[in-house]
Amino acid sequence: MKIAICDDSSNDIEMLRQYILKHSTSHKICEFTSPAPFIDRILANEQFDLLFLDIQMPDANGWEIAKELKLTRCPVYIVLVTILGEYIYDCFDRVDWFLPKPFSQERIFMILEKAQEKLYPKVFTFESEHIKVSLTIPEIIYMEVRRNNLHIVTNNNNYCIRMPLKAAVSMLSDSKQFVQIHNSYILNLAYFKDLNGSEIVLKNGTTLRLTRTYRKNFFDALAEYIRGV
Repeated sequence: MKIAICDDSSNDIEMLRQYILKHSTSHKICEFTSPAPFIDRILANEQFDLLFLDIQMPDANGWEIAKELKLTRCPVYIVLVTILGEYIYDCFDRVDWFLPKPFSQERIFMILEKAQEKLYPKVFTFESEHIKVSLTIPEIIYMEVRRNNLHIVTNNNNYCIRMPLKAAVSMLSDSKQFVQIHNSYILNLAYFKDLNGSEIVLKNGTTLRLTRTYRKNFFDALAEYIRGV
């Protein structure tokens, strides 16, 4: 990814740089001690994947910069960096993540992986009714096996393919968004809304049965997913 760090603290910039390169030496890093040159490059149509933006700088307010970037629909993934914890409750209308100081390698790695998932989502490719279909992970709500057919449910369509559930689970193993909840179901946790007894209620109102066999697995996966959101 092409990553910008905008922070007036050279120590914080260096620490972020080291953690980012430990995650992957293929990341390209551009460092800014003031937001003005970063904004100039954005206005010149230079593209960045990810921005670590300090909220408190002598010559600018990172909070307002983030707001302006979102209003202009700049496609950069914004991480707000600050020691001021009160901003976390209001930040998600203008930034994608909140990073309190001091930060850790574990937290930086998690942010980088979340950014990659959002910016470059994994694609699930298959053939349905002789038509090749490619869906990104966020598009899939759940998968269900019925009569040896795998039904892939999205907001707009229900695709049917010949594939065992085990194969689908294997293909989605890299994504922590999916969890098996039944012998016949794999659920995208991004669509989970509530649990009513043994029925999982989705955001679109659909209910899916959670069996006892997969109950612990579901709660463990849900807790891990929530921690990472």
